[in-house]
Amino acid sequence: MSKITDENGKTYVEKKPFYKKGCFWIVAVVAVAIIIGAVAGGSGGDNDNGGTKVEKTTAKAKKSSAKTPKFYKVGDTVKVGDVVYTLKSVEKTDERNEMNDKQFKNVLKVVYHVKNEGSDELPIGADLDVYGPDNNKLDTYPINGTTVNSVAAGKEADVTTGFGADKLGDFELQFKPLVSVNKAAKFKVNVQ
Repeated sequence: MSKITDENGKTYVEKKPFYKKGCFWIVAVVAVAIIIGAVAGGSGGDNDNGGTKVEKTTAKAKKSSAKTPKFYKVGDTVKVGDVVYTLKSVEKTDERNEMNDKQFKNVLKVVYHVKNEGSDELPIGADLDVYGPDNNKLDTYPINGTTVNSVAAGKEADVTTGFGADKLGDFELQFKPLVSVNKAAKFKVNVQ
């Protein structure tokens, strides 16, 4: 700021234009950083179906478009945080557990593969939620080979689990580690 005195002896203070003030530039830089962060964050690979699909490097995969499916399907491999899931199969089974309190009209047998790429032991068998055709969460159902265990860091395991369902149709399977802040990877499977 500079002081100017006119011919009558009055003193005036000449103010700097707003764009020459330091606080203007601080606010401008922060605003630009927020805008860039929002734009970059919006295209950072998150999608509605959770996880990141692991692509095999084939010529077909390189030519395929970058669109992600609304839901993953049997055979897809998806990474959620430090865990890689591959859904191997979902099928109706005639197996029943007479000791279970609740008996269901249908029992689904789900088999999937887990690869722990993290640095801690990972609980497995409780990392899957299944929703039925009516969008209600299914109860787990103990069948032969049900896996409730853990897998060490850097190791892999196959997991088998069962779910009771009264209706057949489209099922949504959501995979994510037991304690995780990541979005679940969503698979859609039709069982008749």
